[in-house]
Amino acid sequence: MRAMILAAGLGTRLLPLTNCRPKALVSLRGVTLLEFWIERLYRCGFDAAFLNAYHLKDRLAAEVSQKQWPMPVKVLDEPVLLGTGGGIRSAAEHFADEPFAVINVDIISNVDLNTLYERHRLAGVEVSLLMHDWPEFNNVAVSEDGFVLGFGREAEEVKKRGNGVRLMAFTGIHLINPSALAGAAAGMPEDILNIYRRLIAKGASPRAITQQGLFWREVGSVRSYGKVTGELCQLEPGSLLPLRTGENISIDPEAVVHPDCSLKGSVVAGHGVRICQGVSLEDVILWDDIRIEKGSSLKDCIVADGMSISGSHTGKIFAPGVT
Repeated sequence: MRAMILAAGLGTRLLPLTNCRPKALVSLRGVTLLEFWIERLYRCGFDAAFLNAYHLKDRLAAEVSQKQWPMPVKVLDEPVLLGTGGGIRSAAEHFADEPFAVINVDIISNVDLNTLYERHRLAGVEVSLLMHDWPEFNNVAVSEDGFVLGFGREAEEVKKRGNGVRLMAFTGIHLINPSALAGAAAGMPEDILNIYRRLIAKGASPRAITQQGLFWREVGSVRSYGKVTGELCQLEPGSLLPLRTGENISIDPEAVVHPDCSLKGSVVAGHGVRICQGVSLEDVILWDDIRIEKGSSLKDCIVADGMSISGSHTGKIFAPGVT
């Protein structure tokens, strides 16, 4: 089994944090989104992963090449941004004739990909999409017998016309047969939803599948990233490996924290962080190689790599290029 991780996006909703890291390398309590998904895929029996890269692609490629992974991980360079459909189409050669999983990098989930893969294979459909009920994102029309009938605005119209049609949310997790991409031009930008719309039009609608007890969170915006980082503290320890859950304070072994400091709420300190004497931190995320100067106070703040912070701050994001 093989998988593709969609990681080429510009990460505009995560700005200014994505000025210094591509989305795939954004970390949740010390674990990058890429590390999370590679580990989850490996635990589910997958034997290779591919990820497309455009924004800060050299940084992403360097991270992949320098790290030891539990299975082969290959970066696919996009010279131009191809969108979800174009990116998947360009990677199709790596999957031969076998179904493959596709995952948006800016989500986390306890999805059982091995079971979903088998369900997709046995269903005999071109595409299966993992769906759930999430009112904020419920914009996909699903028929009573479990087939996708439309997305976005057309989904609302289909629901009005169709008996038994309900609106559900797409999780960003796909199971795809390579043959489903036959009508897409290689190397051309395209939205994957347009490919799925063509399948619907020719009577080969994607199958909507669900998972009981699904945990799913979207972390593609600054707001959701901060919220989910705090929420992980409330989960049972070990419930969403390899993420650290069930602990309020996450300090990297290579971070240095002065004993005369106050850490409250959810505090994360990454590799090479130095927190000096008299510092007060409450609900703060510190990435790598950061120095918090003596006597400083931060509340509800996120600090990106390499920053030196002093003074008292509330509700701020510190990143290169931000004043």
